[in-house]
Amino acid sequence: MASNGARPAVGFWRETAQLVGAVGRAMAITLRNLFRRPVTVRYPDVQRPYPDRFRGILALVYEKETGEEACIGCRLCEYICPPQVIKVEMLKSEKRNYAKTFTLELYSCEFCELCVQVCPTDAIIMLKSFDLATADRRDLLLDKDRLHALGRQFEPSWATGTRLRDMQAPPKPAKAEARGEVKEPAE
Repeated sequence: MASNGARPAVGFWRETAQLVGAVGRAMAITLRNLFRRPVTVRYPDVQRPYPDRFRGILALVYEKETGEEACIGCRLCEYICPPQVIKVEMLKSEKRNYAKTFTLELYSCEFCELCVQVCPTDAIIMLKSFDLATADRRDLLLDKDRLHALGRQFEPSWATGTRLRDMQAPPKPAKAEARGEVKEPAE
């Protein structure tokens, strides 16, 4: 069987040309970005504004009208939590139920937002912050008092349960004008 000596040389030159082209494209991207303004921010001295839909750490809130805690201890958040990081004990009262204890293991939280969506009283919300850096993991085991303090300390995100449930509801029917139906003016 005779081998063709010209064939391997063609493959070599083709691969070499592809390699040179790839290196050339990579160098062009490098040169283009060399003269751009850097995006590094000197955090925490300089903080970027959070986007409108940013959802960070979780917190508990008080009812605005009465000033009482909004959590009624129904445990829906505990039941729906995939990693099971929420623990709630209910305290029954004459007027209404309360959460006797509410603990959240933030170090294991997936930030899936299911607890926020399922809360009937919008007691648990997400905040526009993630600033809870700590060297000790035990500081990320949040109790009810710490969760309420976080709710007062940081700005809440747009992601409250009612807004999220409204977004997931079926779309509203089109208005009569949009469907082409024109109402006759009353005489």
